[in-house]
Amino acid sequence: MFTDQEGKQWYKGNLHMHTTCSDGQKTPEEAVAVYREKGYDFLALTDHWHMGKSWQEEGFLMLSGAEYDNGADLKEGIYHIVGVGMEREPQLEKTPRPKAQTIIDSIREAGGMAILAHPAWSMNRAEQAMGLKGLEGCEIYNTTSGIPWNCRPYSGIFLDDMANLGCFLPCMAADDAHHYQGDETGSWIMVQARELSRDAILESLRKGDFYATQGPLFHVAREGNMIHVTSTPVKSIAFFTDWIWEPDRAVAGEGVCGASFQIKPQDHWVRIELADKDGRMAWSSFYRV
Repeated sequence: MFTDQEGKQWYKGNLHMHTTCSDGQKTPEEAVAVYREKGYDFLALTDHWHMGKSWQEEGFLMLSGAEYDNGADLKEGIYHIVGVGMEREPQLEKTPRPKAQTIIDSIREAGGMAILAHPAWSMNRAEQAMGLKGLEGCEIYNTTSGIPWNCRPYSGIFLDDMANLGCFLPCMAADDAHHYQGDETGSWIMVQARELSRDAILESLRKGDFYATQGPLFHVAREGNMIHVTSTPVKSIAFFTDWIWEPDRAVAGEGVCGASFQIKPQDHWVRIELADKDGRMAWSSFYRV
């Protein structure tokens, strides 16, 4: 946890990871120890069809979590949905695989948040996913979906397509760690919350008081049609919108610590990506015009 210049508290967390309770290579105890050593304030163990329990001790929070999927039918759409913060086991049966909407509804009925995992890796299409109701987040980046473990870790285009269709999913990043050979502690979210507790973290996630990062830290302020970003030193700050070209969409250089963007009449949304000199990224969610 750190306190920013405005006195707000920020907590570091990962909401998607696996252990020997499903197909991960470390026990729950070993996996938690890896992340705590790297300064994480909260985690969710999200093994496949196995709900990790919630618990808390001084300075550390474990949220309940699990990952559910609806099978392997590309025509229907393959959806992996992470549930976090459930108060009880969702009423789901593994066989036959439930519909994606049933998974989302069951997670929410159990008091949890439903997050769409690695849509690029799953080859999800925005036109299909628009039919899903109740998602409260989506992974814009999933570490284990990247090389050398897999491919298609980045889902920004999917999220942009969803936004163009009118669905603005909050952008999250997670490791989805399985191997613990470099796919751990690489992508996370920073959550601004009143305290480190289940209720406070879930409240902030649902309000959108967080951003996704692999290292860069940043702050966004909006004043009318101007969006201002301040950050730790990075190599570039880019402003994504739904228009094809604008002259002031990116700032690049050495030690860039801020940038501003003026929203144009043709823009309907803006989101921000940062990259540092080592290629580590950070992502905002959508700012709707």
